[in-house]
Amino acid sequence: MQTFEHQLNRVYDGFKNASTDIEKYLFLRALQDRNETLFYALLSRHIEEMTPIIYTPTVGKACQEFSHRYQKARGLYVTQDNVSKMDEQAQHFSGKDIKIIVVTDSQGILGLGDQGVGGMGIPIGKLSLYTLGAGIHPAHCLPIALDVGTDNQDLLDDPMYLGIPRRRLRGAEYKAFIKEFVHQVKRTFPNAVLQWKISVNRMRLTT
Repeated sequence: MQTFEHQLNRVYDGFKNASTDIEKYLFLRALQDRNETLFYALLSRHIEEMTPIIYTPTVGKACQEFSHRYQKARGLYVTQDNVSKMDEQAQHFSGKDIKIIVVTDSQGILGLGDQGVGGMGIPIGKLSLYTLGAGIHPAHCLPIALDVGTDNQDLLDDPMYLGIPRRRLRGAEYKAFIKEFVHQVKRTFPNAVLQWKISVNRMRLTT
């Protein structure tokens, strides 16, 4: 039977054997999905080496390749069609006392522009840093992607794209969607802090 220290050494060896930063990112995300305790222990031991992998700059590449590198669902994907039923979608998380939510509509990702549903990499990475740096238990964290379409033509033309293949919501439709989303968050996760990873210009539409 392997000790925890032995397991840490083995997964670090696997990380080091990944040939590119994006492969290292995918290795760490797969580890997070199967063993969060080991994932955070590894990050805390190699924080300077791995922080640029789980967040900037590598997460930008992960967002761009999201649909082609997809491994496992994490967090909530909210659309115009299901936003009013968010409490039903969130049943898997409702017993975990969610305390912080990071949400994005993926319009402007790290200077890379519109990445559609691939922007989910940002909330996932940001919350990993909050656990690593601030000690917030991952069970209290929830990443959310607002799938409101995309204006990235390359994504719209890509048959592998996992998001809704339509142009982005704009104007009154977007404003109504955001208001309903906030209402549903307050109702479903009343104790949660909501952090927006949405461009300032988009947020002005809701005020």
